[in-house]
Amino acid sequence: MKKTHFLLLALVIAFSSLALAPKKHFKDGIYKGESQSKYAAEPYWGQVSLEIKNDTISSFTFLIIDKEKNEVFGPDYEKHFKDNALYVDQCRHEVKGIKTYTDAFIKQKNMAQVDAITGATWSYNLFKDALNAALEKAYEK
Repeated sequence: MKKTHFLLLALVIAFSSLALAPKKHFKDGIYKGESQSKYAAEPYWGQVSLEIKNDTISSFTFLIIDKEKNEVFGPDYEKHFKDNALYVDQCRHEVKGIKTYTDAFIKQKNMAQVDAITGATWSYNLFKDALNAALEKAYEK
């Protein structure tokens, strides 16, 4: 009888440890995602490229592309608005947002830990939705 109880206890422990083992959520590989988020009337697309190894993001990039001009939205992009100080200022906020969001995500590896910054909500939304598009492709179903 004691032997049966011991065997039963051993099986329960073995199955419990299997249930507690971390499950893989993402397939290894390189994944790309892009999104216009809620800005479908604009030519801008957030683009993410990430590599996953052993359920961890090992490399990550984020860009915003103006598909009309075929140009990366970056520090020089404000030249298109040189006569509009408000837009130049907005471009600077968004460029800061792109760097801030990318750095925070690389460090945290968790979008829930990446906060939008004042004046850069547009780049945040493009970032978040492009990241989600890439992760959907990587998600182990």
